[in-house]
Amino acid sequence: MIRTDRIGELILTTPAIAAVRKHYPRAKITVIVNPSSAEAVEAAPFIDSIIKFHPVEVRGDLFKWLSFFRSIKKSGFDLAIIFNPSKFFNILTFLAGIPVRVGYDRKAGFLLTHKIRDKKYLCEKHEVEYNLDLIGTLGIRADDKGLYFPLTDPADSRINDILKENGIDEEDRLIAVHSATSNPEKRWPPERFAQICDRLSEEFKVKIILVGGREEQGTSDDVKSKMRNAVLDLTGALSLKELGSLLRRCLFLISNDSGPVHISAAVGTPAIVFFGEKRPGGSSGRWGPYGEGHLVIAKPKIDDITVEEAYKAISGKAGESCKRR
Repeated sequence: MIRTDRIGELILTTPAIAAVRKHYPRAKITVIVNPSSAEAVEAAPFIDSIIKFHPVEVRGDLFKWLSFFRSIKKSGFDLAIIFNPSKFFNILTFLAGIPVRVGYDRKAGFLLTHKIRDKKYLCEKHEVEYNLDLIGTLGIRADDKGLYFPLTDPADSRINDILKENGIDEEDRLIAVHSATSNPEKRWPPERFAQICDRLSEEFKVKIILVGGREEQGTSDDVKSKMRNAVLDLTGALSLKELGSLLRRCLFLISNDSGPVHISAAVGTPAIVFFGEKRPGGSSGRWGPYGEGHLVIAKPKIDDITVEEAYKAISGKAGESCKRR
C-alpha cells in the first residue's frame, strides 16, 4: 500500500489500511511511505513492514530508479493500492508485474486494473472516506474508521521528563499551539496566534506549549515575540511519537490545517483548526479533524478570521475542557 505524501495524509489512510488487514488477515502487508512520515505508522499492528521512499529521491537518477524497481519486482507483491494519484507508482507497479493494481483513473491510470474517478478536488467528503472508497473497489468495507497513531512508553516518559524540567505539574492544564504550516495560504497570522495564546493564559490560567517541526522554528519565534506571557516552546524538539504523547496530555490543540491536527485526532485530543475554505481542494470538509469533539473555524480566506471571532469560539471550548479537568 502506497502513500508517500505527508504525515497527515498517511494518518488519514490508516483506517483503510486496517480494513485491508481485516479483509486479508493472512496477508503480508507492506506500506511505502515518505521517510519523514514513517514514524506515524511504525509498530502499527496491521502492517508487517515499511519501505521508506519518495519518488523525488530517484528523479533523474536511473540507477536509483532501477534499484527500487528491482526490489519491488523481486518482492512478488500480489496487490498494490496507490492512495494518492501517482504516475510514478502507476507505471512502476505495472512494470513490476503486480497482478492487481488499485488507484485513481488519472496520471497513467489506464495501467491500473481497478480504478475510480479522482473527484477528491471537489471536497465532497473527507479524505478518510475517499481512501475507503478506493479499497471499496476490492469489495472491502471498514467497520472501524478510527485513526491510528502509535503511542509508546518511552515517548510518554520523555514528555513527562520535559514537562517536569519546565515546571509543569500533572494537574496543570495544557494547550498545544501549532502556528506553522507547509503552505502559506493555510497560515493564520502569527500575531493573531499570539493574542489568542495571551488571552487563554490570562483568562483560563492554562499553560501554552508551541509545537512544530525544526523547519518551523521561525514561525514559533514570531508568535513568542508578540506575546506578553511566557510559553514553553518545543518546536523542533520532539519526535512524532513524542508529539503524540504531548498532545494526549493537552486539553486541545489550536492549529492551522497541518499534520499535528490529525495526530491530535488520532490520540483522542480535540483539535481547533483554522481554515480558508476557498483554497482549491483544501476545504475542511476534506481535510478537517476527523471524528467527534473538534472545532473548525472557517472563512473563505483564512485571513478573514478575526481574533475576536476566533477567541469567542476557542474560549467556549476552553471553558468546556476546563470543567472536565
